[in-house]
Amino acid sequence: NPASVEPASATVYFDPAMYGDQELRVAAVDSLRESVRRAIIQDPSIAPYFYELALLDGLSYNGKTKGGGPDGRVISLVLSTSAKDEPYVTGLQKAANALIEASIKLKKYTAITIADAVAIGGGEAIEAIGGPRLSVQLGRTDAPKGSTPSTLPVSLLSGSVPGSQVAQVFRDAGLTEREMTALLGCLLTLRLAQKGRVGQDWKASQRGQFRERGKIGRMSEFKRLTDEDIAEMEEDDDEGSELTDNEDYYIAETFGAKDQVFGQGVGQGINEKNFNKYLAQLNDVSAKKKGAKGNTAEFGWIGDLLLDKENPTSQAWVNKYGSSVLSYNKDLGIAYGAVTQLGAEFTGGKYENLLKNKPRKSLSDE
Repeated sequence: NPASVEPASATVYFDPAMYGDQELRVAAVDSLRESVRRAIIQDPSIAPYFYELALLDGLSYNGKTKGGGPDGRVISLVLSTSAKDEPYVTGLQKAANALIEASIKLKKYTAITIADAVAIGGGEAIEAIGGPRLSVQLGRTDAPKGSTPSTLPVSLLSGSVPGSQVAQVFRDAGLTEREMTALLGCLLTLRLAQKGRVGQDWKASQRGQFRERGKIGRMSEFKRLTDEDIAEMEEDDDEGSELTDNEDYYIAETFGAKDQVFGQGVGQGINEKNFNKYLAQLNDVSAKKKGAKGNTAEFGWIGDLLLDKENPTSQAWVNKYGSSVLSYNKDLGIAYGAVTQLGAEFTGGKYENLLKNKPRKSLSDE
């Protein structure tokens, strides 16, 4: 019989108004998301690690001690860990460095906290694979310098930690088995989904070419500006510009349909409409349904944990999510919001009045 869930209490301060007006806030988030997508397109294998950073940051919260929480300390924890040629730690460090680099570049225009960058990065990794876009609450303040490092094992989600210990960390953080199932189901998907970019050129647009009505082939294409054309215009019109020909610039597309913005996706055979694909397979194999292929070993430690009899309701939720992608995507959004806001205390004007001491939205096991 699992230990009782500890209610989450305040330890991380949130100020949703810290980024100013909506235009500044959207610009900051879009820039961070584009940086994460760029890193994933260049190396699709690191997509799961952005998501794992967000989980590790949130799961550092402990309802008993009121310590930890999604305050960005996971970055220093990961970067201070010796990789020892271990691919798992190396992957986390690549993702952490990408977030730091993006945050540094953003400071030239509008600052964004590392804690917010971690949460946004996890959500963008899901969308880059083909999953739903998740709403991420902004306004986390970073842990003060000199804060006690996170005590959560950096290897918690590597598969080297017993499943019972992983489940207990979720409980200690104040999360339900339903939330654990939704979150680990997403991690399972990010890991099992085949990942790769379309073509060798990671900068290539995935949009169709515009064709003028009544014309076909090359006659319909607009003449594209060459690097020489751009350089010439810069010299003529903006001699004081800091742009040079020494750097190869990449400008992400931020307009159009959801699957077109921020560059190409890297998930193959996975999208928002079948994002429960691997949970459905796990459920079929577990139930030994006719036509099901493989065995639960193919789903690794996550499959073992979600089907463990010590977690009485998680298997029921695997069945539920495997049967309904709408239910799964909805619950995933709520669960991700929960883990990235554990212990939150809202500050600052109207947000403090509206949200302070308000119970977080959660998913009950009932």
